[in-house]
Amino acid sequence: MADANWYEAQAVAGKRIVVTGGTSGIGRATARLLVARGARVLIVGRDDEGVQEALGDIRSAGGEAYGCAADLSQLDAVRRVFREADEQLGGLDVLVNNAAVFGGEWGEESLEEAEYAIRTNLVGYVACAHEAFGRLKGAGGHVVNVGSMSADQREAKGPTYASTKAGIQAFSEAFRKAANEEGVKVTLIEPGKVSTDMIDKPDREKQRLEERGKLLRPEDIAACVYFALTQPDRCDIVGIQVRPHLQVI
Repeated sequence: MADANWYEAQAVAGKRIVVTGGTSGIGRATARLLVARGARVLIVGRDDEGVQEALGDIRSAGGEAYGCAADLSQLDAVRRVFREADEQLGGLDVLVNNAAVFGGEWGEESLEEAEYAIRTNLVGYVACAHEAFGRLKGAGGHVVNVGSMSADQREAKGPTYASTKAGIQAFSEAFRKAANEEGVKVTLIEPGKVSTDMIDKPDREKQRLEERGKLLRPEDIAACVYFALTQPDRCDIVGIQVRPHLQVI
């Protein structure tokens, strides 16, 4: 009979984890959950004020958390994040790639906004994975890429955003095949609509949509990340798609 406590035996306690986009939404909920489970977490956000505010909330979960302000569209900033992880955490066990921006709707989005979305959402993911892999290969570890079901839905209002998420999808599959050879796990989590700042509705309306099963909460995706990270070494969670109960596309 299998050990009934096998799940707890794979807990994240003591793991050194970087969570990008950790100041709000999915990233913040993920960092809070991981810290509450004993992980040592470095969150990354675009400005120091947001980082410090989020750290107050995350640390209230009762664990160890650090912060780094960085614009992940810039390669030098990505390198600095991982140097900070080396210093603050003493190394790396897990990267949760989550930082993203929407850009804008087609016809309203400037070229500068489009470029920034591509550099943040796709180039930033690849760069962070590159830095993480250099630290993880041969030692094990895990990279979780938080993508979006927009990779497949490809809605007309956000072609640039959809293209970055499709890129993350392709990158995750190819990266996993290379990383597995070095003992590194790669998981792609693709949420549907989540109640974050990207949903341009009042908080009260978003709460009603959550209650009606039309929006997920960030905590729902955090739970998926935790699930992927706590499986036995023999088990790879390659991909998870999760959508609100009443999201039909």
